[in-house]
Amino acid sequence: MDIEVFNKVLFFWFIFFITPGPVWLPVMAVTAKKSWSQVVRFFLSTFFIANLFIQVPQAIVSVLFVGVITQIFGEIGFIFYFVGGTYIFYLSFKAFKSRQKKSSLQLNVVNLAMLMLLSPKIWLLFPSGASITNQLTPNLMLNAGIYALTMLSVSSAIFFFHVLVGKVGQKILDDNFSYLVVFLLSGFGVFLFTQGYYAILQ
Repeated sequence: MDIEVFNKVLFFWFIFFITPGPVWLPVMAVTAKKSWSQVVRFFLSTFFIANLFIQVPQAIVSVLFVGVITQIFGEIGFIFYFVGGTYIFYLSFKAFKSRQKKSSLQLNVVNLAMLMLLSPKIWLLFPSGASITNQLTPNLMLNAGIYALTMLSVSSAIFFFHVLVGKVGQKILDDNFSYLVVFLLSGFGVFLFTQGYYAILQ
């Protein structure tokens, strides 16, 4: 296994989950006023379950999909980087024009799972990370397992980061959150376009 590629996979997941999206914003809103014991219960009873049964299969499917498409049509993995990067820059533009609003949303496993299933960010960007992951080993199933496991681990850790932001960063969320989102999303977009450029050169 190529450790340099594995580090890129970890970095992909880190910046994927550090950037707010359709899943994280409701999570921050719901957990902002919960005690830490309630947050842990929410994580175990809702977030982790939805993540395990929805995003793990999404990660596996993405690796297999990208692997099969690449085998059939040749080295076209760079397309997924540019598609994902373009979408991220679109989100950055939308975030720049938007204002964060307060929410009274209540999340359970079902509606959190629906957010994950219907999130364009997930479906458009998981293949970008899958393109990186398929450079790890020649075995698609092994790559899929590594991709899904690293996703589950990183997203679980970042969950608590977003909870913390929601709890102690209310001033930031109210006044400057859109600018923070623009910065994070733009960095993610640059990362994806850079990986796509390197993929073309290989």
